[in-house]
Amino acid sequence: MSRFNWQDIGQFVAIFIGGAMGGVGRYELSNYLNEFNQFAGTTAVNLIGCFLMAITIYGISMRFDLPEWLMLGLGTGVIGGFTTFSALMLAFITNYQQHIIGAFVFLTLNLIGGFLMALFGYLSAKWINRGRGLWS
Repeated sequence: MSRFNWQDIGQFVAIFIGGAMGGVGRYELSNYLNEFNQFAGTTAVNLIGCFLMAITIYGISMRFDLPEWLMLGLGTGVIGGFTTFSALMLAFITNYQQHIIGAFVFLTLNLIGGFLMALFGYLSAKWINRGRGLWS
């Protein structure tokens, strides 16, 4: 039997609160952008989330000595709640039969664009922290 650990509770609470904040942010941004294009909201939150996750891990986490609960709240909670892989796949499957080319463009944009945004976030963090000994 494992011992009760208050630190674990704090981490769970940080992830829970962060996830709620990220989920609400995703919902609001998606609703706003989907007025212009049905794929815009999902694409925007995924691309923004990829950038934010990279900048959080390689910029904030490596630059500042923040507590683990805060990094879990930001990364797993806020950014994890903000991005939406399940909505990406659902939108792809829903539109696949009617708009096969558009569905594949949407999927490709999210996957390759997500990789490029994560790379951009990493390079941005590296540039911001240059000369501080983080990557030397």
